[in-house]
Amino acid sequence: MSTAYALAAVTAVLRGQLMAYLRATGASSAVGGVTVSAGPPDRVTVGNQEGNQVNLFLNRVTRNPSWANLGPPPRDAAGDDVAAPPLGVDLHYVASVYGHDPLTSEILLGHLLAMLHETPVLTRTAIRRSLAPDPPDATLPAPVADSRLAEQFEQLRIATTNSPGGEETFRLWSAFSAPYRTSVFFDVSVVLIDPVRGAREPLPVRAVTAGTVDVAGPEVDQVRADGPTGTPVTAGATLVVTGRNLSGRDTRIRIGAASASPASATAGELRVPLAAFDRPVPAGISGLVVTHAVDLGDPPSPRPALSSDAVPVTYRPLIIVAPGDVVVDSTRTVDGVPLRTGAVTVTVDPRVGAAQQVTLSLTGGAGTVLSAPDGNGVAPGADSTDRIRFGFRDLPAGTYLARLRVDGVDSPLTVDPSGRYTGPSVVL
Repeated sequence: MSTAYALAAVTAVLRGQLMAYLRATGASSAVGGVTVSAGPPDRVTVGNQEGNQVNLFLNRVTRNPSWANLGPPPRDAAGDDVAAPPLGVDLHYVASVYGHDPLTSEILLGHLLAMLHETPVLTRTAIRRSLAPDPPDATLPAPVADSRLAEQFEQLRIATTNSPGGEETFRLWSAFSAPYRTSVFFDVSVVLIDPVRGAREPLPVRAVTAGTVDVAGPEVDQVRADGPTGTPVTAGATLVVTGRNLSGRDTRIRIGAASASPASATAGELRVPLAAFDRPVPAGISGLVVTHAVDLGDPPSPRPALSSDAVPVTYRPLIIVAPGDVVVDSTRTVDGVPLRTGAVTVTVDPRVGAAQQVTLSLTGGAGTVLSAPDGNGVAPGADSTDRIRFGFRDLPAGTYLARLRVDGVDSPLTVDPSGRYTGPSVVL
């Protein structure tokens, strides 16, 4: 790859190529000598002292779209380097011609266009020759000559572009703060700059082995709570997983980061209590996956190599609101309606983490949705809580049905034999 000196090296190569072309074609002798410069147009001498000159100006640099979208992200979620892709850029040049005598600028312009047409690719040989000229070029810095431009695996291509319209040209040269001169616009693509800091290198692979195993992976069709149809998945429930090829070697059921072995397993059904998982399963919607182990490695050892597609599980929180959990701090009456201000504390199972999204919906009368406090009230140093306090202000007195929503999933309501919702309730 090239170093960060590659941009200057490309300009130096173009300048050397053009000088050699003007000498080889006799154009330099025909106009009485030519200077090929590389710099902003406002630094070129014009007017009565104007000489025969071609000026190369690197007007813009843009990211190459192909290289910008190539490969994995260079950093992981922790900000550590996991890849070291090169920086790919395209260079956009403005080449302007100057001449004191009549027709000189046109002569230089014609030869400039011919050189760009005849040299669509800057070959590695041409790059090395331009960066190590004989005799040496005193204006070429040593780091530019050592930029490794010829070693990058993408060849440099030159493409002339259409000149901008009149209005855009006027704005461009106004920005240059220089008198307008006839110009050619061309691009050089793609320059690859190697990053100085590489990615974190893994340990080397000592051996590669291969093998085949004739197995059928697990397929999950449905996940439900054990009980009558429609029974919600709540704390204390037993999950029933149905599908095909579910029973296998070291069968594991995973929900997020939690996993458990099934209490019973057949090819078509697995059963596992929520309490059997090796860590708490959070309320909300999570993906459930069934995995089987396969002997891999040398020596062979069981690895969880076969897994089903993830199937969503809606885990509903259970809440309790005791009469003592409702505290009214003040009361006022507006238009004959008594309004209460205070707080209600909800006990929830499973415990709620600080990062989960939690609200409390009170339905009945005016009704309202209360937001949980910052971090859901999780104490410093703890990672979860089973008690959340919600403040309310100016709620009409009455009885409300309470539903806790955790990560988009509501706690269930109780019903009486007639199908009427009865609780949990909050009395103000």
